[in-house]
Amino acid sequence: MKVSVVVPVYNAYRYLGWCLDSLLKQSLQDIEIICVDDGSTDASLELLYAYKGKDERIRILTKENDGRGAAGARNKGFDVAIGEYVMFLDSDDFFEPDMLEKMVAQAEQTNADLVLCRAERWDDRTDKMERNYEGIDFGGLPKKDPFSYKDCPETIFQIADWIVWNKLFRRELIEKYQLRFESIPISDDQYVPALALVLANRISSVDEVFVHYRVNTGSSQVDRQAAHPEASYLATYSVVERMREAGVYDTVKKSYLNNVIRVFREYFDRMTDISVLSDLYKRFREVEFPRLEAENLPKDFFYDKRLGSWYYMICSKSLEEILLDAARGHGDGMTTAVLRFQVPYDVIEPGSRIVLVGKGRVGRYWYSQILLSDYCDVAAWVGTKEEILPGTEYDQIVVAS
Repeated sequence: MKVSVVVPVYNAYRYLGWCLDSLLKQSLQDIEIICVDDGSTDASLELLYAYKGKDERIRILTKENDGRGAAGARNKGFDVAIGEYVMFLDSDDFFEPDMLEKMVAQAEQTNADLVLCRAERWDDRTDKMERNYEGIDFGGLPKKDPFSYKDCPETIFQIADWIVWNKLFRRELIEKYQLRFESIPISDDQYVPALALVLANRISSVDEVFVHYRVNTGSSQVDRQAAHPEASYLATYSVVERMREAGVYDTVKKSYLNNVIRVFREYFDRMTDISVLSDLYKRFREVEFPRLEAENLPKDFFYDKRLGSWYYMICSKSLEEILLDAARGHGDGMTTAVLRFQVPYDVIEPGSRIVLVGKGRVGRYWYSQILLSDYCDVAAWVGTKEEILPGTEYDQIVVAS
């Protein structure tokens, strides 16, 4: 068997057929599709059996849902996998028909333990493909192919994020290091891909979009993060300890911490309960930064200046000072200014790149609020539309008025 595809399934009936069709139509036929139903309460399991009746390459496993994410389902699927290679895919995504064939060909041509590919976002609300999503920065890859973390120790987690669904793993890599997904509510898929990036001797890539990652399905990631603030740091425990055991943490520390502290900031900004926010603030300062050896980091440590500003704010100011600064809008003496000049987030796509037009009073407040919220990226801030430079990449123009 060439490839085992492991697909956790939980109440995915609406999208499951699309996912399975895109896997069954793969040009590489020597595959098994291991679907692990994680206690679905909709018709997902019935649909799985209907598909299995049409194609014996589908294997169905079941387990009770423990409310701890898809880790248990992924582990259960891997435990029975027999393929030379393994991919862990999500049941609401869909894939290009030549994905497995080309990724396996790349693995065999380079003898790689790990192969990466591009992904795009499919907006379920608009039925449109959006800009390239997270996964891999081909511009930052080392010039050699294959490569390892040793060729880019300070950027390995920036050029190749720790998501799992854009990676083809050689099964021997996972077995050799006994890698398993962690049973936590969010970020349960971080452990395996993060460690694979520093344990793989040979990493390669295919510069093509193979995975279409579905967003805006009605399940709010923001709400889940607010309900599980501990997930911001739980996912880092085992990863750091394992990297220390392997003797690589000091080498990749800068790259890893830039990603981890970015995640800390995202969780911090999305908390809506003051008591939870206070607990998270204390946790970062008193426990997580020391545990990660992230105390007193120099100013040039951060690749993103905004992230560095957030880190120094957390380290140097009380929570009350931080909240007061946010309320003031970083630019005026009136605490209510941020309320009177509220950014129209309802017309801006989360995670998009915008050009903000207007450098007057409203524009200044909007610019400050957007940087603080991390809701979207500001590709350019200009006074008029005519000032937008040719070649500027952005998703929409937002006029401050």
